[in-house]
Amino acid sequence: MKYVVLLLSSILFSCSSGGGMRGNLQHQIETDHNDIEAEIDPQLLFEKSQDSLRKVLLASKPNENLKASLLQELYIRGLVNPKGDNISFKLPFDLHGIDCGAPDCYSTDISFEIPLTKPVEFPDEIEFKIYEHGCVDTETIINSTFRLTENLPDYVNYYSIELKSNLVIRKNGTLYYYPHLKSGSVDLETMERIFQDSDLDTIEIVPYQSTGMTANEYELFITN
Repeated sequence: MKYVVLLLSSILFSCSSGGGMRGNLQHQIETDHNDIEAEIDPQLLFEKSQDSLRKVLLASKPNENLKASLLQELYIRGLVNPKGDNISFKLPFDLHGIDCGAPDCYSTDISFEIPLTKPVEFPDEIEFKIYEHGCVDTETIINSTFRLTENLPDYVNYYSIELKSNLVIRKNGTLYYYPHLKSGSVDLETMERIFQDSDLDTIEIVPYQSTGMTANEYELFITN
């Protein structure tokens, strides 16, 4: 209401003033109108609401060590949690191809634990388990070992010699499991290029992703 009164006053004043003043006020009215449209833009409102929800979720997490680490986004979304003296990882990969982002009817779950150090440190080797389940002919469980191949402030990259696959965890929340079946580790840059390739249909295997990390709605991660 305050804004409406101010706007009407500006219009009335412009009608009783000279052309120069009228032009200036008309410009201001148009600028204010554009600002209002920006403020009620649905995408902008969505982004602001999600940013607020993320801050609430982050504040609700008790472990300051994890919150200050590369694992912050996974911690917010519940894929990583403290468990005694360890950090527990439960990473469900339910996007096995390039699609609209809807989860597949089966999941490739990777789970493991690492020591809860301060600050968080990633070990040279990790014993992990893969559990594939859902609409598959036979559910499978495989135990193997990851070896650290890249350890940078923004991401870590692990490689399994036995399974010929890579696991990448990025600080921004990107999560990849890439069972490329190649001898030797594949770096993050190569994985990123796959998603930028204009002819993705020719690529037989793409890095798996998790809807738990690609979802934009933070309300999905609010627990009672």
